[in-house]
Amino acid sequence: MRKKDITVLLPGSYDPPTVGHLSLIERAASEYARVHAVAFVNPEKKYTFTHEERVEMLKRTCAHLPNVTVGYAEGLVIDYAKKHGATLLIKGYRNETDLAYERRQAEWNLENGGIETRLLPAEEGLESVSSTAARAALSRDAATNSMLTEGVRQFIAEKKRKKS
Repeated sequence: MRKKDITVLLPGSYDPPTVGHLSLIERAASEYARVHAVAFVNPEKKYTFTHEERVEMLKRTCAHLPNVTVGYAEGLVIDYAKKHGATLLIKGYRNETDLAYERRQAEWNLENGGIETRLLPAEEGLESVSSTAARAALSRDAATNSMLTEGVRQFIAEKKRKKS
């Protein structure tokens, strides 16, 4: 398949990036010429990882994808998209609750920024993977192999060693 010559944006908190995020990013990277995976700040969220850590984990997650640019941003997703030439947002959903939320966000982004959103369902087997579940597993030292990439697991292990 020939890649569509457009730039897309995959906004998220990526706290931490999961295999579900990677699945979406890889799907976008295979279809579109330029992909921006950007860790945004949501002032209503409390983060486990700093924005620098989230970006580093995201870089490790996407290192094998040459057409993916990783970044960090504050402010509105639509403003970032316009500034960086993204003409489409890509968002994933795991269930009906996610879908309803993402549809509302997509409508707002279209009405207020003129930017469409493509909503992609989670790949089969990844419906239960979330950053929340990964953080919960990490907090009790449970296995995260099914939720986090090796690069993210290594980063977290390195961070733990430095704290010890």
